[in-house]
Amino acid sequence: MNMKKYLATIGILVGILLLGGIFINFLISSFSSMFEVVINIIVVSLVSIILFSTFITSRILHNKKVSSSLMSINLKIVGILFPIIISIASTVGIPKNYIRNIYVKLNNKYIYSNKYNLRCEDILVLIPHCVQKNSCKLKVTTNIDNCKTCGLCNIGDLVGLKETFNVNIFVATGGTLARKIILDNRPKAIIAVACERDLTSGVQDVKKIPVLGVFNKRPNGPCVDTSIDILEIENAIKFFTNTK
Repeated sequence: MNMKKYLATIGILVGILLLGGIFINFLISSFSSMFEVVINIIVVSLVSIILFSTFITSRILHNKKVSSSLMSINLKIVGILFPIIISIASTVGIPKNYIRNIYVKLNNKYIYSNKYNLRCEDILVLIPHCVQKNSCKLKVTTNIDNCKTCGLCNIGDLVGLKETFNVNIFVATGGTLARKIILDNRPKAIIAVACERDLTSGVQDVKKIPVLGVFNKRPNGPCVDTSIDILEIENAIKFFTNTK
């Protein structure tokens, strides 16, 4: 479903570029033909790049073989186009999260196409505060070990992961605190749990550190009593540490 919406958005973008090229050619038809040639080259180049990126994106998301270098190039192209694609999607009524979901998945596929052999201590796991039970009075943003592991939310499971793998796990109340935690700990890899919007923002903010995004589950709506697939985080830790 997300890919169909993404393709629809890309189709609109290509249509806008082609119509814009035709319109500009009409406006400058009385000038030198050199202007028309330049405009046509620009439009054709942009459309070709977008179609190439869309083809690669489709292959990646359908688990077809794509080299890591091509994934990297495609991720950069999508990153540049992302604000435009989001704007078009919003204008035509396509939920932004569909597009954000695609972006995070492309990022994850690229990260997983590489090889790492890190120590557990060099991995930072960032968790949104909404994972904690809303009615809980314990303060886990300062120290996750304050959790009493009552089992009503996933914080206790995360404490278990911390004890098993000795990774750094922090609960962040927002992007500002998350950025501070990253600066203070200087990790070599990040596993971030959040909604599509926050994951997209986080991946785009952190340029030099590999970030694997894990979507949280929102059975009660956004930002309250969300949950996590703990196995997905555990597998991400094993991937970065190159362990089975």
